[in-house]
Amino acid sequence: MVIADASYTLISIKLNEQEFHNIFERYYVALCLFANQYMEDDEASADIVQDSFAKLWQIRDDFFYLHQVKAFLYTAVRNKALNELEHSKVVWEYAQKVIEKKKDSFFHDAVVEEETYRIVAEAIDMLPAQMKAIMKLAMEGKKNNEIAEHLNVSAETVHTLKRIAYKKLREHLKDYYYFLFFFI
Repeated sequence: MVIADASYTLISIKLNEQEFHNIFERYYVALCLFANQYMEDDEASADIVQDSFAKLWQIRDDFFYLHQVKAFLYTAVRNKALNELEHSKVVWEYAQKVIEKKKDSFFHDAVVEEETYRIVAEAIDMLPAQMKAIMKLAMEGKKNNEIAEHLNVSAETVHTLKRIAYKKLREHLKDYYYFLFFFI
C-alpha cells in the first residue's frame, strides 16, 4: 500500500520472513560500509550490522513503513558502533593501567632482587676465602660435585664448608631479615 504525501511517499510494509530477507539483501552491504566508517574493521562492522538485523527481527511488529525500518537500521548501526568504540577505549585504557602497574611491579621486583643480591654478596665476601669461593659457585647454580671438581677439593669438604657458610650467613643476615621481608 502506498500513501502519497506532499513531501514523500510512504511505503507500507509487513515484516514477514520474505520482506525481512528482501530488506537484508538490499541494505546489508550499505550498512556494513556505513558501520566501517566508524569501526575501520570489516569483521566488527559486519557483526554490528548482523546484531542490528537481529534486533530488527525481534521488534519487527513495531514498524509500519519502510523509512522507519531504514531509520532504525542506520541508527542502530551507528549507536552500536559508537558503543563498541567506547568499549574499546575503556578496554584500552584499562590495559594501559595494567601495563603501568606491571612496569611499576617489574621495577619494584628488580630493585628488590638487586638489593637482596647485593646484601647477600656482601655477606659472602666477608667469609673466609675457600667458603667464599664455594658460595659464589653455589650461587651460580653449580652442584657440590661440580664445585669440588672446580676447586680441587672433595665433595665432602664442599658440603661441610657450605653448611658452615650458611650458618655464618644466617648470623650475618639476621639483621636484614625484617628489611628483606618488608621489601618482598
